[in-house]
Amino acid sequence: MKYSKLAAAIVAAMAFGCAQVFAADVTSGQASTQDTAKSSQDTTTDSSGDTSKNDPKKKAKRLDTVIVSGSLINNAQIQTATPTFTITAKDIEARGFNSVAEVLQNSVFSTGTVPGSQTPGFNQGSQTFSFYGLNPGYTLTLLDGKPITQFGQLYGGVSDFTNIGNIPLSIIDHIDILPGGGSSIYGSQAISGVVNIVTKEHMDGAEVSVRTGNYSHGGGASQRMSLAFGHKFGDLDMLGTLEFDNQSPAWYYQRDLTSAAPRPIIVAAMWDYGVNYSSPTSFQAPPNGCAAISNLFGGTTALVNRSNGSFCGSPKTFSYGTFINKDRSYSGTLKLRYKLNDDVRLYADVLTSWQQQKFTAGIAYNWWGPKDLPGGVIEDANTLHVLSPERFFAPEEVGGNNSNGLVRQNDLMYQGDVGANGKFGESNWNWDAYYLRSGERTTDVSPLHPAAAVDGFFGNILGPVVGVDPSTGYNMYHPNYAAFYSPISTAQYKSFTTNISAKYNTWINNFRGTINNDSLFRLPGGDAGFAWLLESGNQAWYAPVNPMVANGLIWGNTGVSGGGQRDHYASAFELNMPVLSSLTVDLSGRYDRYTVSSGSPNNKFTYKVGLEYRPFSTLLVRGNYATGFIAPDMSSIFLGPSGQFNSVTDYYLCATQGGGQNCSSGYTEGVKINVLPNKKLQPTNSSSFTFGTVWSPIHNLSLSADYLHISINNEIQLQSSDLLMRQESQCRLGQLSPDSAICQGAYGQITRSPFTGQVTNLDLYYVNIANEVTDSVTAEAKYAFNPTRIGTFAVQLDYNGMLKHSYQEYPGSQPINQLTNPLWSTEFKNITTASLSWSWHDTWRSTLYMHRYSPTPNYIAFTYGPSYPGAGSLPPWFLYNLSVGYSPTKDLDFSLMVNNLFNKMPPQDPGYRKSRTFPYFNNYNYNIYGRQIMLQATYRFGGSR
Repeated sequence: MKYSKLAAAIVAAMAFGCAQVFAADVTSGQASTQDTAKSSQDTTTDSSGDTSKNDPKKKAKRLDTVIVSGSLINNAQIQTATPTFTITAKDIEARGFNSVAEVLQNSVFSTGTVPGSQTPGFNQGSQTFSFYGLNPGYTLTLLDGKPITQFGQLYGGVSDFTNIGNIPLSIIDHIDILPGGGSSIYGSQAISGVVNIVTKEHMDGAEVSVRTGNYSHGGGASQRMSLAFGHKFGDLDMLGTLEFDNQSPAWYYQRDLTSAAPRPIIVAAMWDYGVNYSSPTSFQAPPNGCAAISNLFGGTTALVNRSNGSFCGSPKTFSYGTFINKDRSYSGTLKLRYKLNDDVRLYADVLTSWQQQKFTAGIAYNWWGPKDLPGGVIEDANTLHVLSPERFFAPEEVGGNNSNGLVRQNDLMYQGDVGANGKFGESNWNWDAYYLRSGERTTDVSPLHPAAAVDGFFGNILGPVVGVDPSTGYNMYHPNYAAFYSPISTAQYKSFTTNISAKYNTWINNFRGTINNDSLFRLPGGDAGFAWLLESGNQAWYAPVNPMVANGLIWGNTGVSGGGQRDHYASAFELNMPVLSSLTVDLSGRYDRYTVSSGSPNNKFTYKVGLEYRPFSTLLVRGNYATGFIAPDMSSIFLGPSGQFNSVTDYYLCATQGGGQNCSSGYTEGVKINVLPNKKLQPTNSSSFTFGTVWSPIHNLSLSADYLHISINNEIQLQSSDLLMRQESQCRLGQLSPDSAICQGAYGQITRSPFTGQVTNLDLYYVNIANEVTDSVTAEAKYAFNPTRIGTFAVQLDYNGMLKHSYQEYPGSQPINQLTNPLWSTEFKNITTASLSWSWHDTWRSTLYMHRYSPTPNYIAFTYGPSYPGAGSLPPWFLYNLSVGYSPTKDLDFSLMVNNLFNKMPPQDPGYRKSRTFPYFNNYNYNIYGRQIMLQATYRFGGSR
């Protein structure tokens, strides 16, 4: 393809950034693919030598591994049809990011909110990201263009996702983000985009780096040490890295916002519902006050008087959880490249990471009540009052100021490949073949309470069962109330606590062969490129449930279980045609087939058409249309008996007992949800198109803007519990035929208590049912100032705005506008980032980075709806990071990094504290880390630098 120098600079700008682009001497039609994969620290020549660069025959012998995100063809210049956004290792350091997760979560595309270390419950020990507010599983994450196995635990307990929390930072060269559909190249998952984490390829010498960091408010202290080394021994090129990371936990009581509740929360209480629920709910007063347990929660436990009674409480009941995990990890990589002869090169790559995390959701999740007894309550045999005792276990009782309550999670992540690539003689045909194995083993060890032990302990307090109320089925006791309000020793706590393990194992085996030709035939605009691949393999997910959990022997706990394997076959092609000097067409297509035993096979063909048009040398107009898909999650087809607790509204009881009024407030109860698989699921389908432009109106300035539309249909979701409850009510009330398939299904999936008629269990299946649409605009501006006597400056501005995000739960239902309906989503409507960089004589450098989050709904809005009195939005949230670097010699660097420079806490939202909703801020959207200060030293030695 023929380009002017300025047009080539526009293409390079998207890959390398403004400062690098305009300093480069780019010649017409000679952009090197090697440069796109080359590390900024690479000082060696390619493995085939550096002589005779103008000899086409010798040039054809170059056998370097080429990593071109979004394409099968080894030509960097074709990437303009699909927008590609790149962040380099130097950018990552300059902006203060500590992990791959931080890099991607700070991308302007990450408008969705995801759980993590500060969200108790599912996924507290993993990290992921959400592009455009979509499920994290809709974005494909690759490592050097190769797939990464899914995480063993499920996202929110229901779907597959990739954990990026254990990928070492020291091995990364750059990260490419390709928004929109990519299934025609990469297959399943590439609906909202593709993230390609590209690792370092070459190095001559060694580099040692040490980093330490602390938070201004305490907790979360971190240390990192890394070693990278590489050398070329004749025809053997070697690169290796070692990394050690350590981080202390941070606790909620270490931040002012979360250290104490606005008013005391229950430590020990006896809820009183009167005789057969005939009286308003009240608290039965502790007989001797709370003096016996006043030392709990740091001496803050006291008698709390309310208009409906009294209980023992503390403002610190919920403050003993972690929001930053205790984390220790060891990682290593090894890359080998061996030139067998002029036409063949062998290669092998191994990456492994072992990580141990410790965390706790806090005392809020460590309590006892009679929930596994009949009706979830007890009855006083003397007064016939229905009672519900509630007892939270204090950090002094757990031991170690609640450190004995930490969950321990061990992860072993590994990825390795062996392969060969080369040329077919003196032709333009290249080939590459490899075998890949990617896997992850995870073990959770949680201190939990065997039901028999903990019920037995409190049974000694309640006394023996003296009878069963024939009208309700409730157990009757003569409770020892004074004993209930007494402290528990650590030894007693350990007597009803045991470590319960959960194990997860996933892997991918993949064989892939590719042939490509960068000059298949000549067109008016240049040489056409072609590539074709064949792929086969399998993947597995195993999550055997702990027998004690499976048999219901653990108090208040359910588990995810299941496992299986499926086979996968695929073939794909790509054809890139510069039909005119100003117009290039890129076509790609892929066929995928997934098979499982005793289930429906999944077959899918996807395609993509991309156009690049250059009306003149300074302007590029680009666009593409793509189809995509996601094969059914492994969990959705192989899930075993798995459960979770959730709230449902009982429309039938509301209609028969409450006149159909105030159903959501008066007839919503927590029930056990049994999640069941479906081997007949079909793929989730998508289509997307993007249109945009890249313009360089003056030297050193690059502007780009792109519009992206994504439409998803046949989306796999768990059945709607609310829809199922509505259908069951209509069936029982005679509004639907009791003999219909809908009614028979509802009767079979809902279990009611024979005593109270309340729902006790719900069975939900995965089904192809939902639809989703997003529209967004992304813009970027880069400008490099001309060098001055005080240094060189560069600025960059990135923006992503969501124009639409609608979700249709099931056919016929009203689509939900997730940007305006806070009851469904609090995702960000737009995100803006900016950076100002400065350097002086390769000695000093500094970057100021800004991240602006758009306004989000306040507590009242997302709890009660946008029209409720007091509903509104929180102000935008601005965070600033600053880094300063000094290099006294070419081999030694020092860096100071300050994240959250102005120590910003989340925007104030009084609704949380008024409602006493811990942790008193939206912990999916914001964090309470505060200012972090880090120091880093890097030294390079050996080799030819």
